[in-house]
Amino acid sequence: MKVTMDIELKDEPGQLISALEPVSSNKANLISVFHYHKTGGMTKTGGGKVQVQLVLDAKVPVIEKIKEDMEKAGIRILRIGEEKYLETITVVMIGHVVNTDIRDTISRIDQTGIAEVTDMSLSMPEINKPTSAVITINAIGNDELKKVVALLKEIAKEKDLLLVLPIEIE
Repeated sequence: MKVTMDIELKDEPGQLISALEPVSSNKANLISVFHYHKTGGMTKTGGGKVQVQLVLDAKVPVIEKIKEDMEKAGIRILRIGEEKYLETITVVMIGHVVNTDIRDTISRIDQTGIAEVTDMSLSMPEINKPTSAVITINAIGNDELKKVVALLKEIAKEKDLLLVLPIEIE
């Protein structure tokens, strides 16, 4: 089972390594770590603490043991829950991406209820020249991902954009 776990750590060197020890000792598969550490305190949770998000893949008893071990170690668990999105795709759109309303493209994907845009990077070399966007989309499952790819193809055709898909999808 894929699970997202948000934890709170002291803003001190070595805390992240210590927090990952229960994951390692219980042999869970660590998929990703998002360490929200910014200067200026915007993502700090207060009191010299920072938030970290872990995505793990393990059976329920293993997740429960990790949770128990973290709590024993004084690590505060802010949230734990099953991961909603299981499939990810990264695509490139080339053309007048901004001028054809990138917000509309993102909204149409997000409004499907089966997928959402989770990351995007824009390249705008000159003001009236074509732009490109690298877009990462997470979907509930493989069938839903195929539906989103079909939607992306429609959007690209409608907006006269070139859509570059991963080889295994094309």
